[in-house]
Amino acid sequence: MQNLKVALFLAFKSITKGQKSTIALMIFLLSLSFVNLVFFASILNGFGEATQKQITNNLTSNIVVDPQEEQKEAFIANAKEVQRKIERVPSVVAATRRHKLAGTISYEKEKSAKPIIVSAQIAGVDPEEEKRAIDIYKYMVQGRYLEGLGDDGIILGANLAGGYGSSGEEFANLGGVKAGEKVRVTFSNGIARTYRVKGIFKVKFGFTDRLAFVSSKEAESILSAQNNASQILVKTDSSRGTEDELVKNVQAAVPDLKVRKWTEVMGDFANITKTLDTVVLIVNTIALVVAAITIFILIYINAINKRRQIGILKAIGIGQNVVIKSYIIQALFYALSGIAIGSVLILYVVAPYFVSHPLKLPLGDVGLALDIKLITYSALGLFAAGLVGGFVPSWRVARQNILKAIWGA
Repeated sequence: MQNLKVALFLAFKSITKGQKSTIALMIFLLSLSFVNLVFFASILNGFGEATQKQITNNLTSNIVVDPQEEQKEAFIANAKEVQRKIERVPSVVAATRRHKLAGTISYEKEKSAKPIIVSAQIAGVDPEEEKRAIDIYKYMVQGRYLEGLGDDGIILGANLAGGYGSSGEEFANLGGVKAGEKVRVTFSNGIARTYRVKGIFKVKFGFTDRLAFVSSKEAESILSAQNNASQILVKTDSSRGTEDELVKNVQAAVPDLKVRKWTEVMGDFANITKTLDTVVLIVNTIALVVAAITIFILIYINAINKRRQIGILKAIGIGQNVVIKSYIIQALFYALSGIAIGSVLILYVVAPYFVSHPLKLPLGDVGLALDIKLITYSALGLFAAGLVGGFVPSWRVARQNILKAIWGA
């Protein structure tokens, strides 16, 4: 304890008697290192969260139920009964049946012009069911959602319709069709029908914004099938367990069907968050190494310039370990000061800015995904960098021969 008190005294004197501008610059650099650690990880986490929200809120929901691949039938039979079984699972918030269709949509922009023809994925849905599981209804940019859609109505994604500031203008689209205009749809089974566009939606996610929707009644008419579904989308309460547990619960309710979470449905695209985690690890490791080197250089230069003082301290009986501890305490002071100032910057400057000015990306608005775990890990990483950066140079200088240190040899 006595040695620690001496080390604290030496560290205090070294800091208070040192170059104030150098110390301030060191703390400023370390605070920027801390901001970089937290910011880069949180912005990439925000990107991953935005991707997950777009998929689960506007495309697949949390869990997708399909017919088993080995079954000859392409549909889920007795779909309403299956849906009721799924909705009785405690973790399920809502379920919606979908009929998957494919075909081409043609639009005559001008009477004399050649029709624009675009391939499209079309889904038949029940408006009220769909709203409980999927949030597309919140993103209408023209017209209205599926309510009152009827057998002659269709709604289109902005990337499919064209215009509306959509992000997919480089891909084939209908050239700017508007609500109230008519389009002709030729389905893959050869049936062709004319629909009036009831509305245009734009969720800012490419996969979703190229979809089209008709009523489930219309889809059943086209497919000549009643009380079935191509798939059932299931919205779950994530606070009641992990996704894997929720999948098991739903699978137990419908053992004859194929139950998958959204990451399995989206395949490699859903694994983007894992790739981002690897990038974050690499960048943060480099940032911590740079921080450790910065502290190393400052402590080493300081120790070299005070070799004579260190020699005198050792000559009067102050141990080598006490000298080393004093420099480690200095390094930790710099690191903790950088963490404190960096925390203020990230929490009260950077984070509020991104709340009001999120990144506008094709998949939607991306902000910072801050959490206490991320901040804690970043602080511990910088603290460890300070520990290493302070120990190595002080150990190298403090172990010199006393006479050589005093004479500066």
